[in-house]
Amino acid sequence: MARYLIAPLLALVVAASAAGAGGANGAGELTFYPQAGILWRDLYPTNFVDLDPGPGVRDFACGTQTYDGHTGTDSDVRSFREMDIGVPVFAALDGRVISVQDGEFDRNHGQTAARFDNHVVLEHAIGRFTIYGHLRKGIRLKRNDRVLAGQQLGWTASSGNSSWPHLHFTSQVASQIHEPFSGSCNEGPSGWTDQAATPSEAYVRDLALSAKPMTGKRDLPYDRAVRAGTFVRGTRVVYSRVELGAMHATGMLRIRFHRPNGSSAAESTMTIRTAHGRGSWSAANRVSLARTGRWRIVVELDGETLSDTTFDVVATASEVRDRPPHAISVGLRPASPTAGDVVECVVSTSLVAEDPDYDIVRYRYRWTVDGKLVRAVQSAALSDVLRKGLARPGKSVRCAVTPSDGRLLGPTATATSG
Repeated sequence: MARYLIAPLLALVVAASAAGAGGANGAGELTFYPQAGILWRDLYPTNFVDLDPGPGVRDFACGTQTYDGHTGTDSDVRSFREMDIGVPVFAALDGRVISVQDGEFDRNHGQTAARFDNHVVLEHAIGRFTIYGHLRKGIRLKRNDRVLAGQQLGWTASSGNSSWPHLHFTSQVASQIHEPFSGSCNEGPSGWTDQAATPSEAYVRDLALSAKPMTGKRDLPYDRAVRAGTFVRGTRVVYSRVELGAMHATGMLRIRFHRPNGSSAAESTMTIRTAHGRGSWSAANRVSLARTGRWRIVVELDGETLSDTTFDVVATASEVRDRPPHAISVGLRPASPTAGDVVECVVSTSLVAEDPDYDIVRYRYRWTVDGKLVRAVQSAALSDVLRKGLARPGKSVRCAVTPSDGRLLGPTATATSG
C-alpha cells in the first residue's frame, strides 16, 4: 500500500487547534467503522498506525501490518469494480468540516508521484480531529459545514499517493495520532465500542471463474474479467482466481474440480507466499467437462478446505443464462436504536458464492423511518449506516436490501427495529 502524505495535513489541523487541548480517544468513542462494509470481509485492513517510534514498524497487535510512520488505518475495497459501484465513507463522529481537498485524479494504481488526494478533515472538539483520505472526486462538502456521525462524506477511491482503492482513516487529538485498535502493543480500552476481531485462520475473500484468462485489466485491481458459473459441455480451459485473507507467510494452495458424481476431474497446486496477509492467485485447468450437471470447485490451503462451491455444465450454449444473486439476510445494529445512535444495516452472505455466476454483487439499501424514505443508496458494501438523529424512540426503522448482479435482482431482505 502506498504512503498517504499526511504530514502537511497534520500541520494544518494542529495550526487550527489550541495547542495541547482536547480529550483522549476514549473507550468506545467510535461506535462503527466509518466506511461501508465489514472489516476482514469485503473491507480488508492492510495497514494500521505504526506504533514504533524508531525506524522499525509495529502495529497494535505487535505485528507488522503497517509501514514506517503510518498514521492511520488503511482499509481496502476489493477492486476498482467495487469502487465504481460505490463504497460510502461516513463521519465517525459529530463535527465541523475544517478542510476539503477535491478534484484530484482518483484511480491511481501502482507507483505514483501524486502528492494530493481528495480528503475531508473534521474537527469534533478543540484539538480533536478525524481525517478521511483518498476519496473519489466530487465531495459535496465545504469548510465549516456541520456533519453528524454517520453522515456520508464521500466515496472510497484511490486518489493521491495511493496504489489501490481504499480509505485512510486517521484519529488525532491535538498533535498526537491515536490508534483506536486495542491489542498487546496498544494496551487499554479500545476506541471502538465493538472492536472487530482479527481473523486467525485464512479464508477465501473471492473466487472468480472465467472462460478467458484473467490477465491485464481482467486481473486485480481492475477485475474486468467476464465471470462465469456455467460452461458448455466439452474439453475447456477453466480459469480460476482465488483471493485469500489472513494468509500467513507461505502455504500450499490446491484448486480441485469434481464431477457431479464426486470424482476428481482436474486440480492445480501451487506454493503461495504473501507478506501482507492477503493476495490473489490464478490457475488455468484444462478440464474434460463431459458430463452435464452440477460440478464442484474446492479450494484448499495446506490440506484444509476453505471453500466448496458449484458451477454448472450444460449441453448447449443456448442453455447458458444469467441467474440472480442468492438470497441474503440483514440485521440492524443496534436492534432498538435511539436518537443518539448511528444505525448499521449489515448484510450476511457468502463471500464466495453470493452469486451463482460468480458475478460482482451490488446492494440497494432503502432506509425508512415510520414508512418515510430517509436514505437510498446503491453500494458494493456489505453494510450501510443511517446517520445519527434519524432514529427516534417509538419510531420504526426499516432497512430493505436488494442484491443485484447489475442485470437481475435477488430477493429483498429486510430488518426492522425492535
